[in-house]
Amino acid sequence: MPVFMKVLVEAYGCTMNRGEAEEFADAVQSAGHACAGTPEGADVLAVFTCGVIEATERRMLRRISLFAAMPGKRLLVCGCLPNICPEKVKAVAPDAELVGPSAHMWAAWALGGGGAGRAPAPGAVGILPVATGCSGECAYCITRKARGRLRSRPPEGLAPRLRSLVDSGAAEIQLCGQDTAAYGRDIGLSLADLVGKLTSEEGDFMLRIGMMNPATLLADLDGVLSAYESPKVFKFLHLPVQSGSDRVLASMNRRHTAADFESQVSAFRARFPGLSLSTDIITGFPGETDEDFLESLELVKRVKPDIVNVTRFSSRPGTAAHAMGLKVPSRVSKDRSRLMTDLRFRITAENYASLRGTETLAMATERRKPGTAFLRTPEYKPVVVRGELPLGAWYNVHITGRAKTHLLGRIV
Repeated sequence: MPVFMKVLVEAYGCTMNRGEAEEFADAVQSAGHACAGTPEGADVLAVFTCGVIEATERRMLRRISLFAAMPGKRLLVCGCLPNICPEKVKAVAPDAELVGPSAHMWAAWALGGGGAGRAPAPGAVGILPVATGCSGECAYCITRKARGRLRSRPPEGLAPRLRSLVDSGAAEIQLCGQDTAAYGRDIGLSLADLVGKLTSEEGDFMLRIGMMNPATLLADLDGVLSAYESPKVFKFLHLPVQSGSDRVLASMNRRHTAADFESQVSAFRARFPGLSLSTDIITGFPGETDEDFLESLELVKRVKPDIVNVTRFSSRPGTAAHAMGLKVPSRVSKDRSRLMTDLRFRITAENYASLRGTETLAMATERRKPGTAFLRTPEYKPVVVRGELPLGAWYNVHITGRAKTHLLGRIV
């Protein structure tokens, strides 16, 4: 007779990791088990780990060690650490079962089952992993070691998952991968093909297309722009430039230039005015000079992204950058990170100030604080309004002001 189990699912790091954790949790519940709310109340502990930087890896190992010390628990270590540093995981949790990326569904099925339970509604935001792995070879990136080469999921397998998310209440569907612009290259398809297939599904939902690398986008800019034309696609672009210095970009093996990045942003903004732009910057990459960092600052000033994700360089064993000389002192990298972050918030304030007094449609997607609702405009601008609104519905919103990271508004 199948044994009923309570399974705790914890996820850290990127949207892909959280998406795979959601799939795992859904499969566990569909097999007749239940998701536990606390480690103490669980029979099985499944932690989806991230190791993108050293500090995150250390935090994951501490969490795994804590779980391993709990008696009578079955521990599954999923996500990226099983491939990045399996020996470190085994050192703190000798009895843990290591489940690498993309093996999470096998792990869920291996738990066995006792029925056809249905996963609870995920709320108004659902995550849809469309591919794993990457076609790039960035010098600093450990994720490639964890997830390997690009492996795209066929549209015929993704459409039912989309349907399931929408039917259970999701209205914002986040398409994610290490590089969504590369989707389909390994199976003879493109991102535009996938978006066309998914947006043909019935229902009131919006797709948010995840991170795209500029080097990959160079090969299919027109196709990706056409995919964004759909009214079911948020006009949101996450395009990590990482540095404004072409010399540093070459050292990073990014395969694009700062000018390529600016040209792509201009093409998107020409087609979709008001587009929300997010980019990433690494400070303190080996050999980065004050002049190189100044080029990054000047690039951000020119492009004026809504969001800049700033990360201090973290040397990861097994990457090309780990063996590079000319290390930038930690204090210098930290100072540069602070300067870039300060600039990011000044630009965000300028971008959002121009929207005060305007009216827009916005979809309620989350409840982050009691008594308020978190909404997204078609351009993916974040708006907070008073009142606990039903999620997944559209509202007319008057923009009244701004906070540090979002707009403020009231329902018209």
